[in-house]
Amino acid sequence: MGVIFGIINIIVAIWFFSSAVSVKKQALMWAAIGGISFLVFKFLGYSMIGLLQGSLDQAILSDLVEKGYSPTESSAGELSSETFDDQSTILGVFYEFFPLFIALLGVSFIRAKFILGMDYIASLKHKTSLKVITKDSTVPLGSPSFTGTISGWWKKIRKN
Repeated sequence: MGVIFGIINIIVAIWFFSSAVSVKKQALMWAAIGGISFLVFKFLGYSMIGLLQGSLDQAILSDLVEKGYSPTESSAGELSSETFDDQSTILGVFYEFFPLFIALLGVSFIRAKFILGMDYIASLKHKTSLKVITKDSTVPLGSPSFTGTISGWWKKIRKN
């Protein structure tokens, strides 16, 4: 999942860059802010999962204490490993995607309020395009095929 988060982090930085370019703000600074804020919000999501898992463990321990179970220092860790199999289905999927969801919501809010200066919903409809400027003014309609490339090289060689 770390590689996927890294790719999404790069895409978020490009998204911030193109948004900043579209409203004529400092693009590189906002790209860095977008990447860093994605990591911060992802860490916040993982922290929230840790708090959730700790409170679930405490709730299970308090239920067991009411039934006569005496907790020890290592019982919370053992209980967490025992209940892990029960939680590995739906809750495991939730634990994987919750930090990503929190991070994407956080960076999209930052983009809306600070880069675009719009409401959140209106910013989701804002279209930003990353324009690549080249020296050559002619833009090909499509990429040439392999035979087109070879024949172009052949014509260029024969002219010389």
